[in-house]
Amino acid sequence: MQIMTGVVLPRQNIDRIRAGLSRMCVGVGAWLWGQHARFVLWLPVLLAAGMALYFTLSWEPSIIWAWGGAAVVAGCVTARLVWGTGLPVRIGCGVLGAFAAGALVAWVQAHHMPPFPDLPRRAVHLTGRVLDADAQVLRDGTPTWRVRLADVRFLDGINTGMPPLRRVLVLRLRPDDVCVPAPGDTLLARVMLSPPAFPALPGGYDAQRRAWFDGRAGNARALDDVTCRHGHAPSGLSARIASLRQTVAVRIRAALPGVRGDIAATVLAGADGAIAPGVRDAFADAGLAHLLAVAGLHLAIVMGLVMAGVRMGLALSERAALFWPCRQIAAVCALLAGGGYVIITGAHLPAQRSLFMAGLAVVALMVGRRVVSMRALAVAVTALLCLNAENVAELPLQMSAAAVMALIAGFDALRPYLSAWEHDVAWWRRIGGRLAHPLLASVLAGSACIPVGMAHFGTVQPWFVLANLLAVPLMSVWIMPWGLLSFVLMPPGWEKLALVPMGWGIGLVAWLARQVACLPVARIGVPAIGNGGLALFFAGLCWLCLWGGRGRLLGAVPVALALLSPWWGAQPVVMVSSDARMAGVVSGHVLLTGPGGHPDPFILREWQRVTGLEASVLPDDAGQGPLSCRDGTCRVRERDGDILLLLSARGPGRRSCRDARMVVNLSGQGGCPGVMVIGRFDMWRNGAYALYPDRAGGIRALSDRQERGARPWVMRPGGVGVPDLPMAQAE
Repeated sequence: MQIMTGVVLPRQNIDRIRAGLSRMCVGVGAWLWGQHARFVLWLPVLLAAGMALYFTLSWEPSIIWAWGGAAVVAGCVTARLVWGTGLPVRIGCGVLGAFAAGALVAWVQAHHMPPFPDLPRRAVHLTGRVLDADAQVLRDGTPTWRVRLADVRFLDGINTGMPPLRRVLVLRLRPDDVCVPAPGDTLLARVMLSPPAFPALPGGYDAQRRAWFDGRAGNARALDDVTCRHGHAPSGLSARIASLRQTVAVRIRAALPGVRGDIAATVLAGADGAIAPGVRDAFADAGLAHLLAVAGLHLAIVMGLVMAGVRMGLALSERAALFWPCRQIAAVCALLAGGGYVIITGAHLPAQRSLFMAGLAVVALMVGRRVVSMRALAVAVTALLCLNAENVAELPLQMSAAAVMALIAGFDALRPYLSAWEHDVAWWRRIGGRLAHPLLASVLAGSACIPVGMAHFGTVQPWFVLANLLAVPLMSVWIMPWGLLSFVLMPPGWEKLALVPMGWGIGLVAWLARQVACLPVARIGVPAIGNGGLALFFAGLCWLCLWGGRGRLLGAVPVALALLSPWWGAQPVVMVSSDARMAGVVSGHVLLTGPGGHPDPFILREWQRVTGLEASVLPDDAGQGPLSCRDGTCRVRERDGDILLLLSARGPGRRSCRDARMVVNLSGQGGCPGVMVIGRFDMWRNGAYALYPDRAGGIRALSDRQERGARPWVMRPGGVGVPDLPMAQAE
């Protein structure tokens, strides 16, 4: 007898399923054809996805992979040109080709950069040419200068006579140094050097990758007063812009001293780091940190003011019956006004990028198109990614793109309702329609930036809507107009007439930031969203904003999942820095660090960002929850074995090794017999470590070297680079 297993569907059920699938395919195809005009908006999204995939790899693709990616791009372009009428070909070639192009651009840029040099590990004399100089305020409120040096040469020992560094060196002067460096000067200094820092924990912020694409060799700290040799005029467009920016910042502070002048110099001249840390923290806790960075908001305000002036000029020209091409003349005026602002603020945006964005707005004005639109945003983001692929992982581009995309999509969807209210016969509806604009702008932009802030800062500011509701309109209608007018008044030396009223508005915004920052739960620490959750959020946000119709609402699902993702993944139990000088233990709802009571501030901020916990110090001889410490040894109790953390040079005793599952030794390689040991040499070789509880009840150790792999920007153990040696002479 034969036994039949499984379920056999009748013929009519199979036909119904086929018919249902066919109708679904037809419906999806019709919906996609209705959205075909929006396909181009996904180009920067797919480029960014390919770049992000390249950066998340734990191995470096060879040139064979690069040639393969180029072949895929060429094949997709060819297929699109030959068989481009079909929907599957258009979508398939567009997705695959843009994705491969993004990864290929990132690979080419990474391999185009010069290698990290091997910096001396001792005090050394150097000389270099000043590219730009920014006034800085340290954590203790002390002012100093941060200088970028090019063509750096070391003057001691075997380094004498070697070729200059191919990368830029960032030098911080002593607070009491009287030197005021300017672009084009030559600096001589005795300094201590340090290479770009390793990540504070696996998967943390990668300062080495940022330095690799920025062309930086490392950081230097002046040990004595430096010697400035003035008299050399800045050469090159970037140096001239930096010199102009420094002059503008000095004149702004002279006319408007104090905190107001520092904020004005930051907004108008891009003087990053000039604001006192306390003021910057208050703006961050109030959700107003974006006002202290030259980003998309300020550019949009400036171009909006320029457009208002252009429209006014056109209206006057029409009334005067003037017949010359007013639109073209107005567009040129917009290029001079808006382009001048974005060039001066080139500390955050390179001059070429700023000119491109201003030029894009001018072209839109000339052809009568909207300056702020999804297509303009897509062109701008594509250009920014192609200029520097590493921008895809950085906060400025992510936050600006999310905020602007949400603003454009939100106002496009709500424009019919707002227009109906603004033209209603009832006066209260007209006033409500006008007042709804700043409220909606604050809600849309702030909500879109919340997940980005959770990923990069590990914090949420619940009162951001209240603060931005008042601060952003004030920035638009008072602060920035007076700031632009100050540029016009600077040549005759009358800038104080505009900067003083600007300072009144800045003072009001600073007062608002302090008041909001003092409100209850103004700043809530949360676990940071990981790279996967951040990618999920942007996928959902792009689906919500770039498509049309009700089908776009499906994008709310990945956005919600991304917001919940920090509480799904496992949190580290123990973290150890790459230099083996600092360890952190998560005990309950507190992050305990040691040894010592003065942890490294950068590492502590990274650990707090990931865990979302308040920090304290490891107890000397006490216990707290599953943690107990005594005589430089801490024990973290886990279900299937304890983690033994050795903070001192004293080795573990036989009694301490009982029930130990893993030993972390900050001073050496010694441990317990038969127990896995993570010692000081392991941290030197593999970087920072993080210990996670796995699902089986054990402990999983992850190192920075495992997470990042062998990439061009990953330095060798100890921060060793390539020796700066000349080529051997040919015989």
